[in-house]
Amino acid sequence: MSGVQPIRIVQAVFVLALLATAARLAFRPDPHDALRQADALFAAGRYYEAFHAYHTLATHTPDFAPARLRLAMTLVVRGEGSAASREFGWALKLGLNDAAMMLARLYQGRMAADMGYADEAARMWAQIPPSSALYGLRLALEAEERLRRDDYAGAEAGYRAALAAGLPESWRRSAYARIAALRAGYDPTSAWEDLRRATAASRDPLPAEQPLAAPLRPSPRPDAAQIAAILASDEAIRPQLLGQVYLDAGWTALAEAQFDVARKRGALAQPAEAYIAYAHLSNGDYAVAMTRLRDLAAAAPDDPRPRTLLALAYLAAQDASAAFAEIREARRLAPDDPDVLLALGEWHAAQRDYVAAAAAYAEALRLAPPERRGAYALTQAQYHLKTSLQVCEQGLPAAAEAVAWLPGNAQAWSALAQARLVCGDATGSRDAAAQASRLDPASPEAAYHYGRALAALGDRTAARDALIRAADLAPASEWRVRAEAQMAVWGLP
Repeated sequence: MSGVQPIRIVQAVFVLALLATAARLAFRPDPHDALRQADALFAAGRYYEAFHAYHTLATHTPDFAPARLRLAMTLVVRGEGSAASREFGWALKLGLNDAAMMLARLYQGRMAADMGYADEAARMWAQIPPSSALYGLRLALEAEERLRRDDYAGAEAGYRAALAAGLPESWRRSAYARIAALRAGYDPTSAWEDLRRATAASRDPLPAEQPLAAPLRPSPRPDAAQIAAILASDEAIRPQLLGQVYLDAGWTALAEAQFDVARKRGALAQPAEAYIAYAHLSNGDYAVAMTRLRDLAAAAPDDPRPRTLLALAYLAAQDASAAFAEIREARRLAPDDPDVLLALGEWHAAQRDYVAAAAAYAEALRLAPPERRGAYALTQAQYHLKTSLQVCEQGLPAAAEAVAWLPGNAQAWSALAQARLVCGDATGSRDAAAQASRLDPASPEAAYHYGRALAALGDRTAARDALIRAADLAPASEWRVRAEAQMAVWGLP
């Protein structure tokens, strides 16, 4: 009996050791659990929280390649290409499986394109083969990049190739909306059919959505509703309207082609010619813009508008004396034209004569016709907010007038929110920012001002939530940078 007891003791110790080891294994933190939680944040568009979750995971488990990859992807979304490139390099060095490698190449291509390295983007995307689940998304991103380079025919063909390869529902809708926008100018009937496909659910089986690739999906601008409204408009003004939405989307060459059609039709020849010049101005082609505007001014010697635009073109080219000469001539033709006074305000601001600029903006507002007072008031308010001069004396009243004339304009309410906060009215600022957010839930500016107002009222938890929302709505913009800086100043985690 005496020999049995030690054996039982040894067995008991062995069992206890097994149980203790099993417990340690069972309750040891698994990085994959944390990764899944962070992925859920990322897929939900909560990029701020996802970034910090990935950063924490990568710090605690530096050799965990999936965490490095996700951190790199989030940095791409935030517009931090250099930091993203380092993380991609680390993740690739640690080793990725095939699916993760394809995801990395998809994001690396987008990162390179955003940084202006088109050849590198093409090289990265070319590594995603047709057998990959991300192949259709690769083709869609390549088409989007052709669009950014004004290769409109190549972009349309690329979107169709992506659709043929198979796209998830959200990407499919975006692709058809892009195709409809591109075809609206030369084949309206087919554009209507593409719009129908963009807004109706597919009857065919589609590839599954790729939640981790969702931030790369292009958000159509112009969207399907804008194109539909233009296609339903009078054919005589359709080219002018198309040109304007193309210009707003940054498709300057396509916009110029539509303005040229409008110009040749005659009814809108002068505004079309002015928009052509503006398209060149927006594209940095100052010499071409000035030549067209000079021709327009010569053809309409009694019209101050071409000279006003020409003055702004000279200002953009940093020729202050030539700009002032055009403003002086425009004022001689129309001394009480509010647009001319706005141009004068721009000129004074460019010379850093902010007092004279403020006076010109105020006079423009005083002379503005009733149907345009809201826009002029908003311009004046934004000027004072931008320069931080006379915000309470002139900027706040201008912002209040802007919302009175433009009650449905989110930018006007955001300006009022900012002005009220500067002038010590935190409650009024909160209410104005809340109204701006109701009018435009996707506005990072409104969310930012709402957060600042809440912090001023002492509600730090709600303020943090609002600032995080501002960062998530525009992760690659100044609003994310400002929101994070503000949280750091307040010591908010």
